[in-house]
Amino acid sequence: MMTPLEARELARKVVALTLADEAEVLVAAESSALTRFANNRINQNVAEDNALINVRAVLGTRIGVASTNRLDDESLAACCEAAVAAARIAPEDPSFPGLPAPEPAKEAVRASESAREFDAEARARAVAAIIEPSRSRGLTAAGKVRVGTHVVAVANSHGIDVGMEVTGVQATVLSMGETGSGWASFLGQGTEGFDPAAMGEEAADIAIRSANPTDLEPGTYPVVLGPEAVADIMDFLGFMGFSAKAYEEGRSFMSNALESQVMTEYVNIIDDATSPHAMGLTFDYEGAPKQRIPIIEEGVALRPVTDSYWAEKSGFINSGHALPAPNSYGPLPLNLEMLGGDATLEELIGMVKYGVYVTRFHYVNVEDPVPVTLTGMTRDGTFLIEDGKLTRPLKNLRFTQGAVEALDGLEALTTERKFVGTEEGATLVPGIMLSAFNFTGQTT
Repeated sequence: MMTPLEARELARKVVALTLADEAEVLVAAESSALTRFANNRINQNVAEDNALINVRAVLGTRIGVASTNRLDDESLAACCEAAVAAARIAPEDPSFPGLPAPEPAKEAVRASESAREFDAEARARAVAAIIEPSRSRGLTAAGKVRVGTHVVAVANSHGIDVGMEVTGVQATVLSMGETGSGWASFLGQGTEGFDPAAMGEEAADIAIRSANPTDLEPGTYPVVLGPEAVADIMDFLGFMGFSAKAYEEGRSFMSNALESQVMTEYVNIIDDATSPHAMGLTFDYEGAPKQRIPIIEEGVALRPVTDSYWAEKSGFINSGHALPAPNSYGPLPLNLEMLGGDATLEELIGMVKYGVYVTRFHYVNVEDPVPVTLTGMTRDGTFLIEDGKLTRPLKNLRFTQGAVEALDGLEALTTERKFVGTEEGATLVPGIMLSAFNFTGQTT
């Protein structure tokens, strides 16, 4: 596994090999290990080490991209030549502003020694602790425990020269009975705060409680969403609505709506890779520093996130949200946060006279991009709320609901928040209570 310094040196070397008007090189090295389990036992243990070199060559306003995971001099030179050859035949893009100039990025430690020490034996012990609450109750557990170290460096011909190391530990468990199932997960920079036994207990408890689910008539109900479900909504908002490309092309709910109230005042959404608790890189895949961007403040749409290309087209400053080239998605927020409130999850449930509690969603898709209308189903712990208490388990419900509309009905949030996602794109979210959510049917 190369160090950030070695990755930066390699990126600078490849920039010098690229005979173009402008050149950019991304080095992404990864060392990861994964332990999977099913039927209450480990069934797979794999590890991978890889390094990818991505070269972007610019000739005037023509751009070519090539990549390789071979690091010998001959292969690196061939990759550079392939990028230049692709640029020669690429169409011109008069809007291309050129590669970005260097700006100082915030320094942060995003690597944990506990992640580096989380070897196969330690992962096996964690899996055993996760499985035990299910095994001892006659349930079946399946899931994964994963650890990864990522080193990313970016250099370009204008002097950008950045690199850093990021680690992450991720675990999931699905506990299954004959008629019920439960879910729990963990995501962190290292093993700090990771309690495998408690995670297994949480999933097993939900599986026991969700046994023998009952029917619920389709309709619109108040809901309490756990953090896993909230993260799905946030991810789709980020993908469909928070990018400057979607904004400029009129595909975002924020298009022509900046400084307008688009949700209730209780909604505050930011993207902030610079906060002390954030995970991931403090610079983007062009080497530009990531900025703290308030996107929705007290329900008011403020601005989308940008990269160098879409900053030039939109007139916003470059917020440092570029993805690796070539990129058809535009800039995307990878460190989204929904700010929390002042309640516990139990207090949110206590606010609901008759409604639904959702642990998480499954198979979510976009039906209409502008209002971010989502369709999917609930999974692994759906319960009826009656008089402020969870009562009977429900069969998984199908839903079709606009995310923006749903958040306009947000009434309360938990103080506690949870990371959901991966170490490269982690979303930090609370549990929330919504006044209305549209369920269209249920599974059989």
